[in-house]
Amino acid sequence: MYKHITALLLVPTLATSVYAADSGNNIGVNVSLDNAIGIQGEFILQKPLSLQIFLKNYSRSYYYGGPYRYSYTAIGAAGIYDFSRELRIADKKIHPYAGLGLFTVSASFSGSSTYVDSSVLGGIYLTAGARYEITRDIDLDANYNNFGGLTIGANFKF
Repeated sequence: MYKHITALLLVPTLATSVYAADSGNNIGVNVSLDNAIGIQGEFILQKPLSLQIFLKNYSRSYYYGGPYRYSYTAIGAAGIYDFSRELRIADKKIHPYAGLGLFTVSASFSGSSTYVDSSVLGGIYLTAGARYEITRDIDLDANYNNFGGLTIGANFKF
């Protein structure tokens, strides 16, 4: 399912003109060292402030006398602040940022003919990281957030 969502989000992004890359809006995909996979969209409100909307999933499967699987899915939004101007970084391709927002997490567990699906938490979402402009259309993104931990990904500008 996530492959289809990713493809649907990336097709319009890749089809846009190179000249639109200056807007700063982007769609990204990422994966954390904890194996959380995410999709996000970020939209400039007024530079240096933007709004990020995200969907992330973390799941594990294991076998213990039978197959078991648990999954956590988070959806949320965060305000992102770009610190490039304040820090006066010589390399204009580097954009450090921090963000604060809200998210909700739902969980599911299945195994041994048992299925449980319930909301488990919601709260404040925190993130901090940096983007590096690889090309005019693509940024490499590395951050730390309180859902997936250390995360890397790519953002496609439109």
